[in-house]
Amino acid sequence: MMARPSALSVAPSCRALLSATALLLAATPLRAQSAVKALSLTEVIDLRQHGVSSRQILRSAREYCIAFSVDDSVRRQLTVAGADTLLVGGLSNVCSTVKPPEKPPPPPIVDDEFAVSSTSQGFTWANPRCKARFESEGVRMEDASADALCMVRYPSGDMPADVRLDLEIAQLGLTQHGSVLLGFGRQERSGNYYSVSVSADRQVELCWNSDRACSSLFKVSSVDAIQTDANATNHVIVELRGQEISLLVNDKRVGEFSADGPIAGKLMVGVGPQTSLVFVRLRATPLR
Repeated sequence: MMARPSALSVAPSCRALLSATALLLAATPLRAQSAVKALSLTEVIDLRQHGVSSRQILRSAREYCIAFSVDDSVRRQLTVAGADTLLVGGLSNVCSTVKPPEKPPPPPIVDDEFAVSSTSQGFTWANPRCKARFESEGVRMEDASADALCMVRYPSGDMPADVRLDLEIAQLGLTQHGSVLLGFGRQERSGNYYSVSVSADRQVELCWNSDRACSSLFKVSSVDAIQTDANATNHVIVELRGQEISLLVNDKRVGEFSADGPIAGKLMVGVGPQTSLVFVRLRATPLR
């Protein structure tokens, strides 16, 4: 292991600092040594002001890492202390024990609070048994038919290949056989799409919809994550990663399916037969 700069090239005060550090390292468990070894900005400046060469400091920095990030403020402090471009530039490329700041989450592609948006103005059907109307909490969607779905195209662009869809609904359990549907990957030319349905009888189903017929891809019963109280709120979540589909209810994973290829397309929303529930919010957020 490479030693820190030679005591012959540093002043007594700096020699004492390095000696104390060496003794501390010898007595410190291996797991904690990495945090102690890292050169602080104060130590780097002290070494430079006492005549230690830039190459010597950089050798130690590469060996022990540094305990700071090289930003504009640090560059100015180093320059004032007499650091040359070799040292300033070299410190920018050595390992650091400081974690980089986390990137902020990407903004949502869709963030529709139905109670305050005009989206539902486009929710119209030729079938009089399908209805949508504003309420204080969101948009109530009703299907009075015995066996037909009330599906409508959501006015969105094509979703990216990696996206998280989150449809928040209320009052799923208001009717005994109520169900909500979230469609995705809709192809403009064919009209075909995937859909996930969540029902008040605690069943989740993934379908491929072609010519208005559901080809079931998988079905799960007795999903405890589904809230069936008449006033409860549920989140129907789909995560798409390329061709991989993950289904979640209230952030609890329900099932997965691998499609034949990457999934891209537009969204649809709807309700099943004998259903009355409220659409509260729809979000589509890119996955990192």
